[in-house]
Amino acid sequence: MTQPDKNLGEGLGMNYDLEQILDQAEVDFDRSQQELYRPSTDVVLYSACFFARRALHHYLFYYYKKYEGPGADRSPHDLTIQEMAEYCGKHNKQIAKIDFENMHCSRSDVLEDEEVFFCNDVDKVNSCKGLAEQMRNVVFKSGKPGN
Repeated sequence: MTQPDKNLGEGLGMNYDLEQILDQAEVDFDRSQQELYRPSTDVVLYSACFFARRALHHYLFYYYKKYEGPGADRSPHDLTIQEMAEYCGKHNKQIAKIDFENMHCSRSDVLEDEEVFFCNDVDKVNSCKGLAEQMRNVVFKSGKPGN
């Protein structure tokens, strides 16, 4: 595995590597999961929310790039979760089955505006992490990059 760029999307232009995108998604997913495994009084919801949402964004961006969505050369900063989910759901039945409706920030730019959009409720954050986990399962069921 390559070393993930902690700021995936910044300064990379059109040179996004599928493996790099997944590596970053995995790092973010693990961080969110570790935060949520802490005792409830120690959980930092901002961190858990941020990393769950960013992991979900990267898993979707992986598929968006894989299916060469419109503007696939765009920065992930320019795409919302909703945009990518709708496009990828048209090309993958498993993604189409995932319900993103309860995600409060799905139409927001999750990589730029995390200070504005974060859930301060453990159930909402767990729900978002669950969406990221569903996308993660779809990605790894289909095989890693290039498959």
